Amino acid sequence: MQEKTENLTGQLSLLSFSPLTIARDILKRWYLVIMAALLAGMAAYVISDLLYTPSYATTTTFVVSAKGSSTTVYQNLNATTNLAAVFSEVLNSSILRKTILETLGMSSFDGSISATAIAETNLLTLRVTATDPRTAFLVTRAIIENHAIVSYQVLGDTILEVLQEPVVPVAPVNPVRAFSYMKKATVLTAAAMCLLLGMLSYRRDTVRSSQEAEKKLNCQILGEIRHERKYKTLGALLRRRKTGILITRPTTSFLFTETMRKLRRRIETQMPGDGQILMVTSVMENEGKSTIAVNLALAMAQKSKRVLLMDCDFRKPACYKILECPWRGFGTVDVAAGRAGMQDVIVRMKETELYLLLERKGMRSNAEIAGSEGMAKLMEDVRKYFDYVIIDTPPMSVASDAEFFMELVDASLLVARQNYVTAEGLNRAVASLNSAKSRLLGCVVNNVYSLPQGESYGYGYGYGRYGHYGRYGKYGKYSEQ
Repeated sequence: MQEKTENLTGQLSLLSFSPLTIARDILKRWYLVIMAALLAGMAAYVISDLLYTPSYATTTTFVVSAKGSSTTVYQNLNATTNLAAVFSEVLNSSILRKTILETLGMSSFDGSISATAIAETNLLTLRVTATDPRTAFLVTRAIIENHAIVSYQVLGDTILEVLQEPVVPVAPVNPVRAFSYMKKATVLTAAAMCLLLGMLSYRRDTVRSSQEAEKKLNCQILGEIRHERKYKTLGALLRRRKTGILITRPTTSFLFTETMRKLRRRIETQMPGDGQILMVTSVMENEGKSTIAVNLALAMAQKSKRVLLMDCDFRKPACYKILECPWRGFGTVDVAAGRAGMQDVIVRMKETELYLLLERKGMRSNAEIAGSEGMAKLMEDVRKYFDYVIIDTPPMSVASDAEFFMELVDASLLVARQNYVTAEGLNRAVASLNSAKSRLLGCVVNNVYSLPQGESYGYGYGYGRYGHYGRYGKYGKYSEQ
């Protein structure tokens, strides 16, 4: 029991509070908030409407005076004040109620009867409330006609004269509050759902920053790449036209460009002695591995290195979309299958040392191509002509292609999108990449949304801590021991 408590405490201590990440998680699930709020609002409206009971009130005003011509105003006011409390008891007495019921021929009366003195006057207000307007009126009339039978002994010489005759009420005194309850339930449920989603987001065992990745993952953290907008203008957003993120484009931010150059330098120093081929992969789809592969190749080519970018994600090739390259009809699959020559398919980008071997059409079954002799021969051939080869492979959880490429490349790079894949899933991928003969250089935390925290944080690199491997394994379920 103590060990479980320590494990839970250790895991919770690794969670970092990121308001921006939590807010984005809530916004992603806006439909849940709206659905829950609407359902709660409708339920509150229906329930309050079903439970609503109208209440009708009839009011009568009496003038209080004492018998005798010598009665003063003071005596009348004093009598009215004393009478208000006593008269309410008289009106609600069993004897008077029985008399009223017999007069009206009713078996019961569930309403209320009250008397209130009007301040600084000798006026007394009688109020009868019932669920039916006619009943309230008839009970009031019966009280006026029969109250003297019971009240004579209590009231003594006090005289009650009707100043305002009762009328049949036409509207309930308690308005329908269903709409008000509906609004309150909607707002409170929406707030509660946001709070619940925020708590679930906070408790998710994912990676939110490079600092958190260093604690949770069993590999080096090579950097943190901040989010870069794909919709550069309002018009592009409305037309849903994304712009490929390339460090060679002036629309790309300086921060992103510098981060990619720093990542390039880090990879160059981490590559094995004679290593040339680097595999870029991820655990899930949509983590940005293709964008990083393309920009990493561009950054390396800017140093006048002969760099080849190979798109080996045969299921969903994306490099040609990012680069906006025209399709030549043949791609990586054709070269590996022997249907085309490498020299006929590889193209060079203008004014750069970047060469492209891309793919366009997705394939459902491609494990045979990735593990074929033709692909192995292609890897050997590209080593002869290029200084570096960057290959974009499918996500590890989607296809087994990455397992074949791990045996053909010199090193690998794992891309982890912020708050996307669990630390457990990332550590399984790390363990798989470490088990291959190629070297895992580390992990890059991609698409990070965060608030500015100074210049040192801006580039997304925590200098001085690259050599510190994650300690997440010591807390139990992620341990490889």
